[in-house]
Amino acid sequence: MELAAISIDNVDDAVGMATLVGAEYPILADPEVEMVRSYGVFDLQGDGVAAPATFVIGEDGVIKWRQVGKDIRDRLSPDEILQRVFDS
Repeated sequence: MELAAISIDNVDDAVGMATLVGAEYPILADPEVEMVRSYGVFDLQGDGVAAPATFVIGEDGVIKWRQVGKDIRDRLSPDEILQRVFDS
């Protein structure tokens, strides 16, 4: 199992965020918003950013489960994410 985050920031800002939060997983940069658009989570609130979202993707590349936040504060806790991972 692997964990990664995707940010629409540039590489330097994504690295800075990973350092700031002490992330023990990669925070990938998507400044052209190609990935977040392909997952359908870009600009859902008309704010020009990606909605907070969590995807559980199987080894076969198929999305097993997803949660898309209604606003910037609507995020799952780490425990909630782990529950979804192990339930999928």
